[in-house]
This record gives sequence, C-alpha cells and structure tokens, in this order.
Amino acid sequence: MSRTFFIYIEEKSPLLKLHPLLKIISLLAINLLAWIIDSLTALLCAIIAVFLSFKFFKIPLARIGRFIVFAVLIVQAVMLSYLLGSTIPGNIVYYRFPWGTYISDMTLIYAFTMTAKFLLMLWGSTLLLAVMRDIDIVYGLVSMRLPYYLAFTVNLAFRLSTVFMEDYAKVRDAMILRGTNFSEKSLVQRARNYVRLGTPLMVLAIRRMFEMTNALIIKGFEPGRSRTYLYDFSLTIKDKVILLLLVAAVVLAFLLKTFYGLLTFPGWPFNG
Repeated sequence: MSRTFFIYIEEKSPLLKLHPLLKIISLLAINLLAWIIDSLTALLCAIIAVFLSFKFFKIPLARIGRFIVFAVLIVQAVMLSYLLGSTIPGNIVYYRFPWGTYISDMTLIYAFTMTAKFLLMLWGSTLLLAVMRDIDIVYGLVSMRLPYYLAFTVNLAFRLSTVFMEDYAKVRDAMILRGTNFSEKSLVQRARNYVRLGTPLMVLAIRRMFEMTNALIIKGFEPGRSRTYLYDFSLTIKDKVILLLLVAAVVLAFLLKTFYGLLTFPGWPFNG
C-alpha cells in the first residue's frame, strides 16, 4: 500500500503510476468537461464512468465515505435552492408556493442537471485526488513549467488540508469525550456545537503555520534558488497519447456544444 494525501492505495493501481503531469491535466479536464457539458444524459454517463473507474483503478470507496456525506449535503442544498427559490417556466407546473416561486418540469431538469455537474466535479476530483502524492503535485506543476516555489505552495496547501482534517477529528473527539453531543435534534444547538470547534482549530492552524515556517527556514528554502530533483519523470509515448486524448476531449466537447448544438441543455439524449 502507498500513502497519498488522503488514503492508502494499492501500489499496483494504474492511476498511482500515472505521470504526475497527467494526473493534474486529468483533474483539470474532468472539471472543465463538467463545466462545459449541459446535457443531463451525458453528465449521468460520465458519472457512471467515474464510479466504474474507482473499481477499475483499485481505489477503495469505503475509505472515502466522508466525501459521500459531503456530496449528500451539497446535493440537498442545490435541490432545495431550485425547488423552493426558482421560477423556471415549463410545460407543466407541479406546485406553486405562497411566496411566488413554483416547481415546473423544467425546474426539475435544471435541478438534476446542476446536481449532476456538481457530482461529476466532486467524484472526478476525488478519483484523481485519491492518488495524489506530494511528488505528484510538485513534479506535475514543474512539468507545466511553473516555478518551483509556486508548485511547492500548492503542494503545501494540499498537505495542510489533510492535517486540518486530522485536527478536526481530534478536536471533535475531545469535545465528545467532554460531553458535547453533536447529534442534537435542535439544528440551532447542533450549529452552536460546530461553531465551538472553530477556536481550537484556529489555534492549531496558526501553530501549524509557525511550525511550517520555521521548518522551511531551517532547511534553507529559498524561492529563487536552483534545485536538483530526486525523481526523473519523463513523458513516454503512451503518456503523450493520453495527454493528447485529454486535451482533445475538452476541445471536442466545447466545439460540439458551441457549433453543433450537442451536449446542450436539456440534452435528451444529447442535444436540446
């Protein structure tokens, strides 16, 4: 097993062995495709493909359960915002609310389309981030000809995000041991309990920042200094073909939508 930013992945996972540049380009491509595509059918097909990729690339879904909870919460927020606060004309109006909004057939299509866009971005990003390591961020961005200090800063942000999640779990467990009930039925009381997490997490974040700054100073880190690299990542013919396919997929989706009316809303099956 190999440790990534968030979980442990089997060493034989094909995605783990992927070139760092391709991991970053794949992450960008998935999010760009989710932003470009407006066809609900195409988005659902892409989501199914991403879920199958978790199994094919040997990434355990059981270890990323926290993202499922996050996805459910966001989906609920998106659906409620459309169902309770929109006035989208349609052929059929199912219900009118006293405050002037209503639910039509197009309201439901809009809501499901936006939800599908979000889920594709979330699960696609989760698929790639699950196999991201420190060296992938640094070497991937350096391969894009970005300055090393910028690549290191982005890597540091990812690293601190995982540390923050660990600190959150520790503080929450400590509060539970002291009698705090995060399962209160009252939404107000539950919100207050989570707000109380803010102060210790802020203190821990500031402490981590000072520790990281001192560590960088001790190691002599300087943005403008030329550096040597331990690993040598060279793009093979296979890597270049994959890179070309990723770029072509984004460009093709944009052209199909802009000039041919495909992948547009509502997109049943793939066009309006």
